[in-house]
Amino acid sequence: MITQLSTASAKQKELWQLGKFILVGALCAGVDLLLFVLLSDYFRVDYLVANPFSTFLAILLNYFLSKKWVFKSGKYSSRVELVAFVLFSVAGFFLNQCLLWLFVEQVLLDPTYSKVLAIILVAVFNFITKKLFVFKG
Repeated sequence: MITQLSTASAKQKELWQLGKFILVGALCAGVDLLLFVLLSDYFRVDYLVANPFSTFLAILLNYFLSKKWVFKSGKYSSRVELVAFVLFSVAGFFLNQCLLWLFVEQVLLDPTYSKVLAIILVAVFNFITKKLFVFKG
């Protein structure tokens, strides 16, 4: 009985963490998409040039919000944690950039729709890598 309660409590914590990750992710995705559209549509910056600016601002915001609210710090020192976060974020960025190019140039989708799809797909990668390798569960 106690084991069942402990398991239920652990599941609730996981769901709560996932919910917080989704909220932070949605906020950062909104910032990413807003800046991307502003740069590419309003200022007519090429979508493959606008993407790094919007993505890296969102990554920075995501780091601070994830560290403070979503995940527990302490798996590694703050320095190692930041380096791991940056390395996985850079990998996520390249995945985002490749997906964006693929959707625009090969699938022939609008850059804004392509950006939304890339954000969604890379979010899965980001959650798994941040949870398993960067922050303390």
